Amino acid sequence: MFKKTLALLVGSFRIIFKTSRILVFLLFLGFFVASHTITALAAITSTAISAIAGTTSTVMGRSKTKTLDLTTQNNRLRADLDVEKRRASSLVAENARIRRVDAVTFRGRSTTIKEATQEVLERTMTRTTRSTLANVSSIPGESIPFYGIAIVVAATAYELKAACDNMTDLYDLQVALDPDTARSDDRSAVCALQVPTKQEVWLGIKQSPQIAWDTSITTLGNVTDSVKDIDRPEFDGM
Repeated sequence: MFKKTLALLVGSFRIIFKTSRILVFLLFLGFFVASHTITALAAITSTAISAIAGTTSTVMGRSKTKTLDLTTQNNRLRADLDVEKRRASSLVAENARIRRVDAVTFRGRSTTIKEATQEVLERTMTRTTRSTLANVSSIPGESIPFYGIAIVVAATAYELKAACDNMTDLYDLQVALDPDTARSDDRSAVCALQVPTKQEVWLGIKQSPQIAWDTSITTLGNVTDSVKDIDRPEFDGM
């Protein structure tokens, strides 16, 4: 019983589906004939088709205009980018040219005048500070009779080493800046000085304290006025 009912329903649906297809076909066919025979309906159909075509054309026109604007903007940006690239290349080349002009060879390596000068100044200032502090702090020990000679010799040796290093730095800087005007005589004169030993200093004092005094005062007097007011001691009793 159920199978018969199901078969009947399926058959009914098939008949309805086929009938619907025929009706839709007849409806479109009638509309097509009417649109070509009835003036009003033909006009409405033509207007609808024109409206759809016009809308499509407008959309395509706007899209084309926008594409053209984007292309123009893209070309302008490319041109600006090319200008910036050329400007950057020019700046790089100019910077390289300036560095070549400012470049010097300092102690076997390539550097700039500013860097070489700064290095020498820093080293010289550091040595001068240390040497000055050592010289001042050694005064009390140097003032001790006989035993202070060792401190005098040690302090003088340190000062001489610092002076030699400073002269070497300055000479190397001169060579880097202008090799033709660099002078090695001053550097050699300072670096060649020898500090006498404690025994040599004491022997010179014992042999003639007056000569030792006068020699020191004369030498200092050639470079400073700080010794001109020092009274000359009496060495007759020594």
